[in-house]
Amino acid sequence: MDYKKFSKRELIAILDVVHSAVFCRTEADIKQLLEKAKELVCGDYSICGVGACSSQELSGIKKVINGNYPQEWLYMYDGDKLYEKDPIIWHQSKFSGIQLWAETYKKYKNKISSDFVSKSGDFGLNFGISGGIQSPYDALASIITFFRRKNYFTQHEKEIMDIAVPHLHQALVRICGGKINSQLPYLTKREQEVLNWTKEGKTDWEISMILNIGERTVKFHIQNIKRKLNAVNRAQAIAIAFEQGLIH
Repeated sequence: MDYKKFSKRELIAILDVVHSAVFCRTEADIKQLLEKAKELVCGDYSICGVGACSSQELSGIKKVINGNYPQEWLYMYDGDKLYEKDPIIWHQSKFSGIQLWAETYKKYKNKISSDFVSKSGDFGLNFGISGGIQSPYDALASIITFFRRKNYFTQHEKEIMDIAVPHLHQALVRICGGKINSQLPYLTKREQEVLNWTKEGKTDWEISMILNIGERTVKFHIQNIKRKLNAVNRAQAIAIAFEQGLIH
């Protein structure tokens, strides 16, 4: 990740989100964290949740924490089981990462029901950004969503979410009933060095130059780190390591 693309204000806000996520202990803390993340991506509304996931299908909702989504929409969404028709949920239950609603709607345009489009349109829910992690290790999928009434979200907000979402996921899973391994994983000194430089945004090649090791060796260490931490990608590995106190 090239941190030069972010402003000083954004970097300070990103660090605040990361730090706050580590110390989240209650649902109220999650709501405060959502508010910070919402301001970071300039959203108007926020909501997040964790669900059980099997075979890349959402099989049950464990917990939903509403930042400030319209309550009337949530009643309708739940009562009419609109989550079964929501392309954002379809996508997030199968893939980790960040999605712009506009792009996802295009991807699933032949499957989106007119009923869902009509009802969501009544509430002006057309433009949003969502992210989450679908983790095979604990059979949980998270989704963190920010909505704006105007089509504002861009690739830049996706890059901000790439950093923030893994930390939000860890806080959600910790508080909402997920299984967090209480036994601290062991990282070698070299693995800690590689992960710390990864956290700083260095590429594999740059890390190999800094540590005077081969680029293949860096990749080998990254794979070991992800395996030890049960992380689906580098960003989640960093988030888990922060939470476990393995890096600072």
